[in-house]
Amino acid sequence: MFSQIDFRIHDNKIEVAGKEFLLGELTVDILSISPQDFEVMYELSQTLDDGNIQALHNMLMGRNLFQLISEREQLYPAETYKRIISDIYSFNQTMFWFIDKGLMHLKKLDSENYAAALYDFYSHPSIDKMMVNHFRNEEHAFTLFDNIDVRYVPDTIPNQPDTYVIYEVYSVKYLQAFLKMDFMKAIMNGHTIRRCKNCKRFFLLTKGYKTDYCDRPIEGKPHRTCRNQGAKNKAKEKAANNPVIHSYTNAYQRITADKQRGNISVEDWRKAKIRIADLRDMATSGRLSDKEVDAQMQSEVLYQSLGIVKKGGR
Repeated sequence: MFSQIDFRIHDNKIEVAGKEFLLGELTVDILSISPQDFEVMYELSQTLDDGNIQALHNMLMGRNLFQLISEREQLYPAETYKRIISDIYSFNQTMFWFIDKGLMHLKKLDSENYAAALYDFYSHPSIDKMMVNHFRNEEHAFTLFDNIDVRYVPDTIPNQPDTYVIYEVYSVKYLQAFLKMDFMKAIMNGHTIRRCKNCKRFFLLTKGYKTDYCDRPIEGKPHRTCRNQGAKNKAKEKAANNPVIHSYTNAYQRITADKQRGNISVEDWRKAKIRIADLRDMATSGRLSDKEVDAQMQSEVLYQSLGIVKKGGR
């Protein structure tokens, strides 16, 4: 299919075509192919005339791995593209379930727990539904065994000409074998792949702390990232579950509605707004209980304490 993909691994890095990446980084790029883009790729692969081959090749060249192992102008035989698309489908679909059902729910992030999650995934009673196989997916299959050539080569580390290490040098003929090697070596080294709850794309996590959001900029908001948005979402969620914030929000909506209906003046609305903010802060600092704050924020009590006379109306 490919004539060959050559790569080498040392420590937590993988080197392809002379360029180093963190283990798992190239796999994340393939996993992050959107369902819409993959559907286009798949349709192109079903009728591989010259135009479709060129279009499919151009889409694949948008991924880091293909930029490293392919010549932009050199096209593969039609059957090679079919195998590439099959490998992407088989790997992405199967690993989606493993990440979603296994890695995303771990409380402790380390290589031992990643291995345990993979064991649970492979032994799951519904594994035949989650793992792409020939029986359910026609020509596509996630393979449990791959033919991989390996040799050991002593060499210097890039940018460290005086430091020698022994590299594991691999050669594979299929994309799926490469992706599995990169992914499995990543989790063996304590890296993990997660799915961002904001943009829904996959991202690589190399530290042992848990986060559900990546650092990619939000489309249309280049100065904000998914992680920024995640912090904002969590703050909103926390506030929504806080009885004091709930009481404050309801009180603010009531006094604002009274202002808009003409039941209280703008000046009275400002006084009431300052008062409920003070009550909120007093509860936050522990000077008032949640019940006391809620009682004092009720419109009748609030207006009476401020000498505000509400006009008629709803």
